[in-house]
Order: sequence, then structure tokens, then C-alpha cells
Amino acid sequence: MRSMRQIGPVEKTVYRLREEHPLVIPQIDPDKHTEKSMKAWFSHVDDAGISFIAVGGSTSSPIRTQKAIDIALSDFDLKIALYLTPNLGAIVGRAGRTAVYWTQVPGSSNTFYGWDGLVSNAMQIEENNLEPIPAVYVFDDRDFAGTANWMTRVYPIPREKPEISLAMAKAAQYFGIRLYIMAGGSGSSKHPPAEHVKKLSGNTDLFIIPTSGITTAEHAREMFEAGADAIHVGNRLEAGDGFGILDEMVKASERFQGKRFM
Repeated sequence: MRSMRQIGPVEKTVYRLREEHPLVIPQIDPDKHTEKSMKAWFSHVDDAGISFIAVGGSTSSPIRTQKAIDIALSDFDLKIALYLTPNLGAIVGRAGRTAVYWTQVPGSSNTFYGWDGLVSNAMQIEENNLEPIPAVYVFDDRDFAGTANWMTRVYPIPREKPEISLAMAKAAQYFGIRLYIMAGGSGSSKHPPAEHVKKLSGNTDLFIIPTSGITTAEHAREMFEAGADAIHVGNRLEAGDGFGILDEMVKASERFQGKRFM
């Protein structure tokens, strides 16, 4: 009899890091960078003491994405999570260091983000050394319509309805999902609703990752106080003071307790 699939080394790293304190996960969109600026970006992240990052954007070029991965793996001691995209099958990682958020987007009317994208990419995952991490990518309403919102054609959870977020999270947990990513769309002017984060962290066993619109250390602290296990920070790092803010977020995260997931 075959055993259930084991948790992979990248996902184990995420949980091990969470035992110390909540994570700050920088996300790079390769389409916004040259090779030179990618190296500078990774260097700043490395200087901040961060060892796990996310790579990708809604329409990222596979050539640029591969370049970012190659630099991160060859020049820096980083582990990576990619997003599920139509070009994922063209991306090659390295065993034990490269994973993909194996993600469904509940509420999306674009079937690629429901089941089609998973099926179309499934046969390339192990062959391309990509470790699947079961996740959902759930949009809450931020009064914003970015590229990801348009691509997914999603119906977001109302901000004043944290109980819907909880029902969504419970359904995901019962399905065997382990990561719950709260999204608003890259560049969102509103940060994630803390009441939703609190509801999920207090009533599920999921690893909760709020994203989008987290632009200050105060936003980060609010997420961690609500019980977030990690945050994603992307667009904010493209500003001139972005990496100074990143350092402040990391320092803020270190003031919170660790948590065991394994």
C-alpha cells in the first residue's frame, strides 16, 4: 500500500522557521527587474537574514522567472516558492530548494484557477524539481482591481464578513490544504483585514499568510498580533526605502512567539 505523500523539504523549512517567530516573505516579480537588479534584490533579502522567498507575478515571463530562480539558487542560499501560472511547466527548479504553491482560487470564474491549471501542470511538477505545497489563494475585498484580480475574475469575500473567510478556511482544511493565502491583488491600497486573520488563526490549523497592501512595519505588526504565521511583501520593496521597511518588518516579527506546525 502506498503511503500518503510526505511533506517536502521546502515546506518543512517554512514550518521550522515559524517555530522561531512569524515569517516575512519577500516576493519578487521578475518582469520588474533586470539581471543586475535581481542580484541586488536578492542581496538585500540575504542581508535581512531571510532564507525563504516567493517568486512570480500574474503575467511573469518564464524566461525572466527562470533567470531569477537560477540567481537565487546559484548565488544565494535561498529556498523558493513559485505561484501557479500558465507557464509553470517551463520552469525548472532544484530538488529540496524550489517549491510551488499548489493553489486553487475559490470564487474564481476562470477555470484555470479552479482545477484546469492544476491538471495542466501536474505532469511537469516532479520532473522539473518543483515541490507542491497544498494551498488556497483567497481574495477578500480591498476595493481594488489589479492584474491578479482581473486574471482570476474572482468574487472576493466582503471585508465585513470574516465568518465567510472562516467557512472558506474550514472547507480548505477539511480538503487537506495546509496554507491559506489571503489576497487583495498586488498593489492593493488596503492591507488585509485583521479581523479575518484573527478568525482564521484562532479557529483553524492552517498556516495563514496575509498578502497585498502590507506596506509598513505597523501593518506587519497588526497581522502578527492577529495571529498571521507569515506575510508576503512585494510591491513595497520596489520603492526607494523598501528594504529599510523590510528590515523593520523583520524586527517586528522577531518580537512574536514561535509556533509548531509539525
